[in-house]
Amino acid sequence: MLKRSIIIASLSALLFTSTTAVATKVLPPPKLNEAQKLVFFKDHLKGVPKGSRIDYGFKSMTKDADSFSDSIEIKVTDVVAEGKRDLEFNFLTGSHHIDFSPAKAYTGNPVIIHFLERDISKMAKNTGGNIGFFRNRIRNSFAKPMVVREIDFKLNGKAISGTEIVITPFVADPYAENFKLYVNKRYEFIFSDQVPGGVYRIHTKVPSDSGDSVLIDEDMIFRQITPAI
Repeated sequence: MLKRSIIIASLSALLFTSTTAVATKVLPPPKLNEAQKLVFFKDHLKGVPKGSRIDYGFKSMTKDADSFSDSIEIKVTDVVAEGKRDLEFNFLTGSHHIDFSPAKAYTGNPVIIHFLERDISKMAKNTGGNIGFFRNRIRNSFAKPMVVREIDFKLNGKAISGTEIVITPFVADPYAENFKLYVNKRYEFIFSDQVPGGVYRIHTKVPSDSGDSVLIDEDMIFRQITPAI
């Protein structure tokens, strides 16, 4: 079981060393592109009321290894001043569970940070590398994303419009020899104001060297919003 006690510390680390955290509010640097604003500084949970629970499905596939399906939950326990929210989390279950502590007076959707923190921790463990190295590469890649485009997709049969962001943080990295498996890893994000919580999908893929197969595929996708239990 992996403990993550301070979401803001993770958020600041994933963004900019100059970012200032005040209580649970993160003040953005003055110059951000569309991808950075959408991923890290948007009020994704705007309009989501107290007592709601947002559910995501999660699938992990690793070639020649065990794969699994699981769930992720965000519970809105309160809506406080200026529309900020108190949140609790059930991030995966059983042996895959990560214990992220509750967030107080939070703006945004922490599932983005949680997904990336798990991803970064796994890469560091598998390569013997430094967590800060992978954080920095992902952080920097949002400054120059591979793709930022408007897209349409369907949710429960309904046409939805959103924004897709694609990053490839490790392509042409000067230290690629140290983590060959992840060099061509691709991260895909889909956001939409029409989806409760603002995040529709986060998907990562690690292709084979030849590109004709996928070695690791992890996918988190919005399922539903329900009253909290």
